[in-house]
Amino acid sequence: SMRNIFNHENSDTIYYSVNRNLTWSDFKGIPDNNHFGGAVTASGFAYDAEMNMFENEINLNIWVYIFFNKRSSWKKPNINSGYHLLHEQRHFDITRISAEKFCNELVKANFTLNNYKQLLPSVFDAVFDEHTAMQRAYDRETQHSINTKEQLRWNEKIGEEIKKL
Repeated sequence: SMRNIFNHENSDTIYYSVNRNLTWSDFKGIPDNNHFGGAVTASGFAYDAEMNMFENEINLNIWVYIFFNKRSSWKKPNINSGYHLLHEQRHFDITRISAEKFCNELVKANFTLNNYKQLLPSVFDAVFDEHTAMQRAYDRETQHSINTKEQLRWNEKIGEEIKKL
């Protein structure tokens, strides 16, 4: 199950919510002046798992977390537009889409008492590799938001995917 976590106001972590978009004030990290980008979104997804037996039935509970790290995310002082903020929000949205794919793959996986310790990280790694590739494709095709036509296309594509979740 996707675990919905409400973050504490002073926390360095924001957990994904469709009701809570990123704001520039969330980007608390120190900008890397050697980095060509204007901003960096540090987001990811992770899981916790718990196996237990109940009346000879094995239950595998898996909780998935989608997060944004404020201290590792940064923006340069000249980057303030809504256009650039949406580019960063879409990075976080891609993370949400990837986490959903992970959940879908978990449902398909045939977990047993003997294989779950190996299969669970294997499924995660495969989806995470796809996630990394999608994040890179997004930045490559939009040229880190410089290509406005491609940015618009990705905004629509990601927006449609998010609506389906």
